[in-house]
Amino acid sequence: MDNFSSVLNLIGCNNNCQSKIEQSKPFDLNLFLDELHQYSETKNRDYHLKFAKNINAYDLTSSCIAQVLFKLYKTPVNSFADKWLPILMRGFIGQAVHNFIQSNTNQFSELERTLKVPSLRFSGRLDGLIGSNVLVEIKSCPYNDYIKVIKSQKPRSADFDQIVIYRYMLHNHLEEIKNNKENSKNNVPSLDKYNINKIQFIYVAHDLISQDIEDFSLAIKKISALKKQLSSKNNKFFFITSLIIDVNDQITKPFEERLLGKLKRINNYLQTNRFPTKDDPYIDKKSCYFCLYRNICQLQG
Repeated sequence: MDNFSSVLNLIGCNNNCQSKIEQSKPFDLNLFLDELHQYSETKNRDYHLKFAKNINAYDLTSSCIAQVLFKLYKTPVNSFADKWLPILMRGFIGQAVHNFIQSNTNQFSELERTLKVPSLRFSGRLDGLIGSNVLVEIKSCPYNDYIKVIKSQKPRSADFDQIVIYRYMLHNHLEEIKNNKENSKNNVPSLDKYNINKIQFIYVAHDLISQDIEDFSLAIKKISALKKQLSSKNNKFFFITSLIIDVNDQITKPFEERLLGKLKRINNYLQTNRFPTKDDPYIDKKSCYFCLYRNICQLQG
């Protein structure tokens, strides 16, 4: 009798038990893809058909206006599953990055504040505030984006737009936000006035070698180059960087006007129960591939 069989006998496991152990199958990646497909289908369907009712920051900064209206009109489609399933993993990683930073520091005075503005049908959630003047956003990103941020010392354009719209809402709709009965008192900004003159981005690379690099030694070289770029001797977290930008109303105004123009246009379509035409300036054909409504949209051509 071999050692394994002896152990099974000692713990009282009969032949049936041994048979079940031997019949167990390894983790199946193809099955996992099917599971992810079903998970994203259920998650996205519930959100788009049950819970989506407001215009959020992502709608204003990154989404085609047609996609936003499809969502708000609660338009059904055959499948709500993500077109590219790894986006699910990035979402989980992004949330873990937020939790890691927010749970291990006392530097923030406020975290995860809800900005619901019923008059504009807007809903946002900012990552952090420091006092009355510093607004902070935490962003995880792939290596390609991260190295561009490091080299240019500029945030990604959509990230800047997002923090600008949050700043606008804090400055111009704070009372409405705080008095909105849908908001929990614990989740709205706590101060009665904010004067945001500094915006800060904390960027975290969630995959340092996300490029298509077949040679492992080349991947190591790229990481080493990134560490040097960040002066890693003085920055132990070479995969985390911080950008601080001084802002005022004059700087943010052009960005606010563009974003508020899109917000107003979405609300006008909703109020008149209309849909945009191909000449709408906020139609973005570059985002068609990831759009859940791609197969029913008539504005792609």
